[in-house]
Amino acid sequence: MMKPIHRVPDSIEKGLRFTRMETPTELSSSRRIVADGRHNAFAAFVRWHGLYWLAFRKGSGHIARDGDMVVQQSTDAEHWEQSLTLDVSGDDRDAQLLPTEGRLFLYINSLNDGVFQTSVASTEDGIRWSDPQPIYRSGYILWKPVIHEGRYYAAAHRPGPPEHREVHLVTSEDGISWQKISTIRAGQGESETTLLFGRHGELTAFLRSEVTLGGAILESEPPYAHWTERPAGVHLSGHAVYTFEGVTYLMGRLLAYEPAADPATLRADLAGRSLHQATIVYIYDEGQLHPYCRLGPLAGNHDSSYPAAVQDEDGMLIVYHRAAHEFAGEHRTRDAADLFLSRVPLQSSAQ
Repeated sequence: MMKPIHRVPDSIEKGLRFTRMETPTELSSSRRIVADGRHNAFAAFVRWHGLYWLAFRKGSGHIARDGDMVVQQSTDAEHWEQSLTLDVSGDDRDAQLLPTEGRLFLYINSLNDGVFQTSVASTEDGIRWSDPQPIYRSGYILWKPVIHEGRYYAAAHRPGPPEHREVHLVTSEDGISWQKISTIRAGQGESETTLLFGRHGELTAFLRSEVTLGGAILESEPPYAHWTERPAGVHLSGHAVYTFEGVTYLMGRLLAYEPAADPATLRADLAGRSLHQATIVYIYDEGQLHPYCRLGPLAGNHDSSYPAAVQDEDGMLIVYHRAAHEFAGEHRTRDAADLFLSRVPLQSSAQ
């Protein structure tokens, strides 16, 4: 059984103005599943062929360039066995898992000499994996691939200075050869972007901004050549989107500044403010993000995010990381992060 997570003392919570954003649902349980003094983070988590699969980066620190990709499997999400370790090139991070009926894809984004390259490996039986092979364009990070009407789609963003950044909508027939459809946005600090297909083929992109505190929501109709944009109203980073039992959940990082900051605030103007972090789940309904459940305490200024979820009967299991070091405006070359597994009730069972 997973141990219940302890609540933060009211004296600490009352000192954080950002907690005016109330979350109506509490965790059912939470526990550490990877904690070995290394920096274990940026996880992917899926269910495939009757097993739970977990992929994550293991390194000596958040910005250390020695990260390797680790894949583990479990029958019950309680006891884990290591299935694969990959050292592709440089710092291997930002794992993406995509399960299909006949194959499990693992996408690895490797940083080598300042340039990212995405690679893909796959398995048909969970035992034998193909060798990683580079895909799409050098300099881009493939993010949160999904399948819609038999095709593969993903966002691919290019890191760098704000004016150099951009994010593409890309597609594939086989999960290996990817082509660009359109530019979702460019030249304004674009970063991680997660896709959500609607029932009539309409496409929503949730975009992280490296310029403003708040992210952006962009929308497009087939053939996805043109995009409209509006503010997300909240910070977006390391985020993922899932629809369980007809309800859409967006989960990512919660940044709680003291004093509280408007989402339109330039990130450059937030330097020096006290910062607390957690992972949060929102419900996306009628075009708006509504706070639903916070995973873990805000207190401690710890880095916490990059969640990934799997439905589990009337709840969802969510894996995310939380760092052991305090965030002081920059990440350390050597620090630690642990992976947590939390259970959150679905909206239908929480009402």
